[in-house]
Amino acid sequence: MRKILTTLALTAIGVLSLSSHAGADPVEGTVTAADSAKAQAAASAPDVTATVGKFLGTTGFAAPQVGGSSVAVYELSPDFVSGRSPKVGRLAYVAVPATAGGATASVWTVRSPSGAWTVANIAAGDLEFRNAGKIPAGALLLREPQTNTWYAVTGNAIRSLTTGKSQTLAQYQRDVATRYADKLPGSAYDRSGLAGGFASPSTGTVSPTGTGTPGSATAPWAVLGILVLGVAAVVLTTTAPALRRR
Repeated sequence: MRKILTTLALTAIGVLSLSSHAGADPVEGTVTAADSAKAQAAASAPDVTATVGKFLGTTGFAAPQVGGSSVAVYELSPDFVSGRSPKVGRLAYVAVPATAGGATASVWTVRSPSGAWTVANIAAGDLEFRNAGKIPAGALLLREPQTNTWYAVTGNAIRSLTTGKSQTLAQYQRDVATRYADKLPGSAYDRSGLAGGFASPSTGTVSPTGTGTPGSATAPWAVLGILVLGVAAVVLTTTAPALRRR
């Protein structure tokens, strides 16, 4: 299980207009070196660092350290599932590592429409960084949140970090369309209230909507493609619901 402290004001991104010419980049939301530097600066702000110490329960015992090699995390795009876009994933967040007294955490930073980077979440553990260590140089890290499966995306190929299975993006699109095409936003499944905010059966992790139900094998499209438009000040407390991820 994973404990998560979330201080988000969220809004779903509208469906992007399709282009008649697909770009070479397999994802939406390329992260530049300048973006990474801004994400690092936001994550290492003094108030965030203090919160990391409180979050990990090490205040007064060990000084928290925030910073290091950040990881851009992409999540499966519903437009890719439907076949409306060739982009397999959308940028979800850039994770910045944090440690305190031997405990580890991931500080999630997001880019607002104005281009500013801000902290959206602090999550216990180093899952993003462990998975990033399994992908080759130049590959992108993609998560399929419905199954909590992580992938390495390289050009037109995608490889599961769990099974090692490799396939083309076209083959993967056919697979995810079979699994989720009838569960996309606007579908009967969505209108019935089943599509968003449910927990992954493999992790028990609750989506930011706060309506997670452990063991529900549903497709939480509501957590995909979100941007923080107004983030409250980082809460200096550890009383938030605690979940741990593996």
